[in-house]
Amino acid sequence: MPIQPIRLFGDPVLVTPAAAVVDFDKELRRLVSDLTDTMLDAPGAGLAAPQIGVPLRVFVWDIDESLGHLINPTLDLSEELQDGEEGCLSFPDLRYDTSRALRVVAKLARVFSAFSSSGYSQRCYSYT
Repeated sequence: MPIQPIRLFGDPVLVTPAAAVVDFDKELRRLVSDLTDTMLDAPGAGLAAPQIGVPLRVFVWDIDESLGHLINPTLDLSEELQDGEEGCLSFPDLRYDTSRALRVVAKLARVFSAFSSSGYSQRCYSYT
């Protein structure tokens, strides 16, 4: 699949709320594939659809050699925080200590499931 250009800070799509995915079709599969290929090429640990100019609630990750994606997630974040260095592909070459929830539960209404995570993978998921 084609690697897409990553939108950089200042692009309006990055500050516009993303729309929920309503069509779970071939185009969505292509978007997830393009996001994954773009993230791996960057390289990054995660990438959201708006970062390639698509204003939809889709996120892909590559954590601990595990690729995955979330579509229309809602997140329950723990009140307990952790600090850690973090970067963003839309802000290339910048890394800062950032506070994030220690644990996250992602609820995925489309597939009626949820999962939880902590540590480095949690930092990636809570970025969505």
